[in-house]
Amino acid sequence: MIKRIEGKLHRMMNDFIFNTGLFTSQRLASTEHTILMYHGVDFSGDTRFNSRHTSQEDFRKHVHFLKKYCHIISLKDFFEKRFIEGKPNIALTFDDGYRNNFQYAMPVLEEAKVNGTFYITGLNEGTTNILWADYLNIASTLTLQDICIDGENFRQTDGKYFSMDSGKNLYTIIKDENASSEYKQLMMDSFIDLYDFKGNSDYDDYWKLMSDDQIRICSESKFIEVGSHGFLHNNLGSISASLGTKEMTDSKNYLENITQKKVDSIGYPDGSYTRATLNSAELLGFKYQTAAEGFLFIEDASDNRIRDRKGIYTCDSCANQLMVNL
Repeated sequence: MIKRIEGKLHRMMNDFIFNTGLFTSQRLASTEHTILMYHGVDFSGDTRFNSRHTSQEDFRKHVHFLKKYCHIISLKDFFEKRFIEGKPNIALTFDDGYRNNFQYAMPVLEEAKVNGTFYITGLNEGTTNILWADYLNIASTLTLQDICIDGENFRQTDGKYFSMDSGKNLYTIIKDENASSEYKQLMMDSFIDLYDFKGNSDYDDYWKLMSDDQIRICSESKFIEVGSHGFLHNNLGSISASLGTKEMTDSKNYLENITQKKVDSIGYPDGSYTRATLNSAELLGFKYQTAAEGFLFIEDASDNRIRDRKGIYTCDSCANQLMVNL
């Protein structure tokens, strides 16, 4: 009870500081330089399917707050430690390459004249044009029927699918146990006859990815850097080293062909990598590598090739989305 009260008071204080600006300098005085990790930026901050989409209004408030009380710098400047003294230095990154980054995030960044890095997959050249997690999140919300994947039956409970044999969450099975592209395709195929939501434009903001032309336009903006998010968004730490290298190679070639620029940064999908992955990425020319929500190995903390990021999720007020990470 006491912890809940303390937590509520802390969130209320974050709201007060964010909305009034009072005590902000003191509050941020001890803040470390930070890379923030966004995913989608939609119109309303819809959380029906997941908490990965921040509303454009909240994102604009975040940018204005950060620009006033911090220094927003490019990811490259962050890695090279070209920090501006006097305030915390912040770099903004966006995972997955959603079309909504092009529609809603880029205009805010350009309006405020601040930098951001869009980590983009190569799914436009793959056999599917949707991230498996988005497909599962949306299908699980909109569908109630049982499904069968490779002979294993799954039942929906409270918006999630669980194996009727092992009881395991399907999301966890794909993330941690069966990360192959083939299994992900089988999962998506199992829903097709139940409800093909991709034909309903109401859901476009929560799964559609940037087109090649939109990626090119982003790369031409003086405020946007295009980086790799793997080719098929496979967890690079969960697949073989050779497949991981191929993912990064194909991604680099794909993005550089579109942008006609060197792509030297990579945000690891789902924060998954191995120490060998870091070496392979470096050899391929990925000078700037980022984790997600914590390093995976002790050595990472002192490895200048990789930096951690703190995630922004739509699970609280606009202020608390941001302030808990600063």
